[in-house]
Amino acid sequence: MNESIDNHSIKVELEKAIGQNQFSLHYQPKIDLRTGELVGVEALIRWNHPKWGMVPPDKFIGIAEDTDLIIPIGEWVLTSACTQIKQWQKEGLFTVVSVNLSQKQFIHSNIVKTIEKVLQKTGLEPHYLEIELTESIKSDIHHTILSLQQLKKLGVSISIDDFGTGYSSLNYLKEFPIDTLKIDQSFVRELHQNLNDEAIVKTIISIAHNLNLKVVAEGIETKEQLIFLQQHLCDQGQGYLFSRPMPANELKENLFEVQQVVNHQGIPEDTRTRIWYEELLNKAKKELQDTVRLQQGMIFKYKRINGQFIHTICDGELLYQMGLIPAQVVGKRLDEFLPLENALKKNPYYQRAWAGEELVQYEDQINGIDYLASLRPIRKGGEVIEVIGSCVNITARKQAEISLRESESRYRLITENMSDILMLLDHRGRILYASPSLGRVLGTPTKSYEGKSSFLLIHPEDRDQVMDRYKQILNKIPSARMEARFLHSDGSWVLIEGIGTPVLGSNGKMEHFIIAGRDITEKKRTEEQLAQSEKLAIVGELAAGMAHEIRNPITSIKGFIQLFEQGIQKPEYFNVIFDEFQRLEDILQEFLNLAKPQPFKLKPDDLTSIIQDVVKLLRPEANLKNVQIDQEYNRLIPKIICDRNQVKQVFINIIRNSMEAMVTEGRIKILGSLEGKYVLIKIIDNGIGISEERLKRLGEPFYSNKEKGTGLGLMLCFRIVKQHNGTITIKSMENQGTTVEVRFPITFE
Repeated sequence: MNESIDNHSIKVELEKAIGQNQFSLHYQPKIDLRTGELVGVEALIRWNHPKWGMVPPDKFIGIAEDTDLIIPIGEWVLTSACTQIKQWQKEGLFTVVSVNLSQKQFIHSNIVKTIEKVLQKTGLEPHYLEIELTESIKSDIHHTILSLQQLKKLGVSISIDDFGTGYSSLNYLKEFPIDTLKIDQSFVRELHQNLNDEAIVKTIISIAHNLNLKVVAEGIETKEQLIFLQQHLCDQGQGYLFSRPMPANELKENLFEVQQVVNHQGIPEDTRTRIWYEELLNKAKKELQDTVRLQQGMIFKYKRINGQFIHTICDGELLYQMGLIPAQVVGKRLDEFLPLENALKKNPYYQRAWAGEELVQYEDQINGIDYLASLRPIRKGGEVIEVIGSCVNITARKQAEISLRESESRYRLITENMSDILMLLDHRGRILYASPSLGRVLGTPTKSYEGKSSFLLIHPEDRDQVMDRYKQILNKIPSARMEARFLHSDGSWVLIEGIGTPVLGSNGKMEHFIIAGRDITEKKRTEEQLAQSEKLAIVGELAAGMAHEIRNPITSIKGFIQLFEQGIQKPEYFNVIFDEFQRLEDILQEFLNLAKPQPFKLKPDDLTSIIQDVVKLLRPEANLKNVQIDQEYNRLIPKIICDRNQVKQVFINIIRNSMEAMVTEGRIKILGSLEGKYVLIKIIDNGIGISEERLKRLGEPFYSNKEKGTGLGLMLCFRIVKQHNGTITIKSMENQGTTVEVRFPITFE
């Protein structure tokens, strides 16, 4: 080639080269340095220009990278190399092809999809393709790692070329999912002449093998270089000693001679085999050591030497957790790394295992770490030659046991001193456990009840009811409240109230049943006495109220009779006396309604219709008092289950109260709507309102906001609504008005 050709001309010609089929591939073999066999080929591009002749790669590769032409050229190399390997396979030659990727090709193109497309197009299996990268690929570490992981997932092998010439080699080894390291030829060239290069090569081989990577040495040209690399267990090699890069047809023709170089130039076969077997043995030992070191527990061995138990192996994560290292244990007796007291405690276990006992176990603690040790003898010729021990960390278990014991102690302290009763029953109702309070309540030691049926302690009249509730809980009812009489040791009966809760197992079935109860005998007796007192107080309050209310009209009537006796008579006196008698009759009728309520006649009814009837009934009275009544109902209000006449009485009383709260004129607004599971009726007036103090006492008998009211009407309203499972709420402010909210459930229960 003419050296004076400028870069621009090369760029122009490169753009034509692919289309004009000016590129070709040569292949340089990679040889297994142990067997001498071909294990792969590296594909190297060649440019045969029609005028310039053969253009060296170092003249055009850089220009191709600068101009992005490397991307289509690289894809051509991939396709051609894979096609050639597939052709060789048809001819019976199976080997791996290595293809170099440049930084720009790797980063600025979708390289994973490109390789996947080439493999599909050529039909080559991915494990026959190896991608070679240089250490210069470092601009986007995240993208690089992601792409390499995708290639590995695809099945392609990855090699780092020219290893040792970059700046971040060790970081690549840690981060990249690679398979092979290629030692740069600059280190191989000076072997036997430069001690530094020898050290670097040996170090690279050692690092690679410790990381389970293969090593390929480039640029092998002499017998001495080959032998050095074989002696230090380099896996593969390539260079002019084996073959220059050749076209595909020449490589296949010269393959036999290429594969004889190792036997003719290298270490003799038997020596190579011995060296590799020793390496395999060392590798196996190292893997075993790594396995022992990385396992979570600890493994150790000891032998009896001169009457002393000496440790020969000791490693594992647990050892370091104890604050020890293998050097402190290996070759030492127990008392040389443990306190004498601990060593003396362990010695009998060591002796038992050495005597042939198959499984010897003990627990101990070192530097705050609890562990369980298991010792097993190893025999040879029927005699124990050593003992192997394995240890596991049981610190968490020990702490859990301590916490459990403390928790049990606390709960036992609580249950033994609590006044409430706790019982644990099985599914048949037998008492598995009972707190001491059960014995104190029933007068017999608690232990005497355990194992017996709890139902036998219950009064015969209460037993069936309790057993029915128990069965309901067995049928998945979460919990239930029970009340029953239990037999005391003196023959009396103790009333116990309790809540039963099932305890379900992992299979969803009930395994146990917990009863939490208390003696309510005295409480029940006190409640009955209190209820009786309250009844008497209410009767007294009602009697006093009735006497007061009746006394007023009777006093008036009595006064008029005295006037009649004196001969003083006027017609209006008879009207007043008649009104007073009417008032007495009204008071007695309200009292009778309260004392003897009419039986309910429940059926579905339209609440809107009931209120509209009430409004029609009261409208003449409202007109006389200049009171306007407005109504507004939600169309979705459903029917409720109620006694129509009783509910009508409720709204008559409430609306009439609102009208009587007006001074001269006013307005009442009735609103009907839905509120969750209830129908809500609001009666809103703009009357004089009710003070906060009076509001608290509304609903009490003979307490009214009206001058001549008894309060029994509103009390009757509260009772009727409550019997319908509803509520009445009254909100009011003085001189602003009152709102009465009446709620009835949609479904009567």
